[in-house]
Amino acid sequence: MNLHFLSTVTEAKARVRDLAALGVTGVRVLRKTGLLETIPPAAALRFIARMAGNTNPFRMLELHALAHPERPAIVSGPVRLTYGELSSRINRLARGLAALGVGRRDRVGVLLHNGHQHIELTSALGQLGAVSVQIGYRLKAKEVAYVLGNSGAKALVFHAAHAATIEEALAEGGGPPRSACLAVDGPTPEGGGEPPRAPAFPAYEELIARQRDQRAPWRIGRSSGGMMIYTSGTTGRAKGASRDFAEMGLLPVVSFIDHLPLGPDERHLVTCPLYHSAAPAFAALAMFAGGCLYILEHFEPSDVLATIERERITSAMMVPTMYRRLVALGADEFRRHDLSSLRWLMSGAAPLPTELAGRIEELFGPVLYNFYGATETGFVTVAGPGQHTARPGTIGRVVGGVEVRLLDERGHDVPPGEIGELYVKSPMMVAGYHGNAEATRAAQRDGFFSVGDIGRRDADGYYYLADRKHDMVISGGVNIYPWEIEQRLHHHPAVDDVAVVGVPDPEWGESLVAFVVLRPGRSATALELQRFVTDELADFKRPRRVVFLDTLPRNPTGKVLKRELRERLQSDAAPTP
Repeated sequence: MNLHFLSTVTEAKARVRDLAALGVTGVRVLRKTGLLETIPPAAALRFIARMAGNTNPFRMLELHALAHPERPAIVSGPVRLTYGELSSRINRLARGLAALGVGRRDRVGVLLHNGHQHIELTSALGQLGAVSVQIGYRLKAKEVAYVLGNSGAKALVFHAAHAATIEEALAEGGGPPRSACLAVDGPTPEGGGEPPRAPAFPAYEELIARQRDQRAPWRIGRSSGGMMIYTSGTTGRAKGASRDFAEMGLLPVVSFIDHLPLGPDERHLVTCPLYHSAAPAFAALAMFAGGCLYILEHFEPSDVLATIERERITSAMMVPTMYRRLVALGADEFRRHDLSSLRWLMSGAAPLPTELAGRIEELFGPVLYNFYGATETGFVTVAGPGQHTARPGTIGRVVGGVEVRLLDERGHDVPPGEIGELYVKSPMMVAGYHGNAEATRAAQRDGFFSVGDIGRRDADGYYYLADRKHDMVISGGVNIYPWEIEQRLHHHPAVDDVAVVGVPDPEWGESLVAFVVLRPGRSATALELQRFVTDELADFKRPRRVVFLDTLPRNPTGKVLKRELRERLQSDAAPTP
């Protein structure tokens, strides 16, 4: 029988199965979030008529603008917007961008601090069928120039504080014309003074103000747009992961929501950078339910606790580094704040040490969730409250609509309990890396995608990360996973933060070096920490060297930049001229 025919039949059956699951889970989620009770039928029909086929993650806010225009949507510094006001700004922004020549499939660079403009742009570009290219505001001019050139950005929206960087990046060539570069004026700096402005560029707010205030979306139909996020570049030059919203399936998203106590009264705190993938994903989930976003421009631990109490925050997504800074405030500081409004806290974007999960649960209560996903794959697994500490290190079970395979070096599936490279197949997967067919091919196998994570699965279907593929160390012919050693060292009472890397060794091929940050007022010796490791782990997992640092280098999402640690060792070992 024709193998292609069999493959087509199998795919068709899988799609029917997924649609059935989406229907059942979707109805449950609509009831759970209160949407069935709070959305008037007339508003729902008008929304469906306007938005049929549009899967931009923020287009649900148009439904809430139709049903409850006075409901709070965003609090961003001094700016407070209702759903009606937000929808009006989005529609006028879409018209303004169209006047600048932005259309379907065009790419628009976005270099902004956290603020309401991120949400406005994502939705406005979705109306035009355009793609937002997220650019980290910590990047230098040459890095910004690379992203603009590599993505082929036709326009750019940037924070005025970075005008000098943009000027330098545009001078490199390959970017959009100056007339299509919109500057967003910044808030008044701490300590007073004039807010940053970029008068040499067109102003974002003036573009919006010039457009007619029409409530109807600029464009309807299947112009969902997309998003391109450049990977953090922990191992080399960043790659543009491109996602087309029109091609994105909903089952993993709906299944993920089904795990959360999400409600129409959601007050979601945004602390992570909105130019990455996790923060806007969870912001979209909150707005799906008709909740309000409270966006912090910068993360300050004491400000987070104060905001939770003052605004009666119900949920937040943070990376482990942020949680570590929060718990470092101590139990006395937590007791000074009423945090009883919290229903769920999400951890992700970087591995969550079990000892940290336990401290979070002690201080916040049983509200901690932990998820695994990636810019390239979307949501993959989720673990609920208590599961991470009951099953140390788990990232949970796979969400609906997603398939996961753990493969050995020959591409064979490994049995439960054994380590393998984690490959994901999901309707949320990116199409590939923009302009980089070689990197795309290297990441794919039989329709599954890998970002280089290594893990295992237990007999009950719970997954655990072991490490990153490129971080695995081979010493004396034995595979060693630094994450296991880091987990052990995190349990030492004097250790606040730790990263373990492999370095070249003339005898063993590679040997282990542990970079350790001690807790304030605590002390430990290298020998003490080495013995602490071998108390529970095999002797070959003992770090040959321990280096004490004040802080570990991390990217904005909390991932340790192990490349920089290895480079530091190389520079220390280099002969002095």
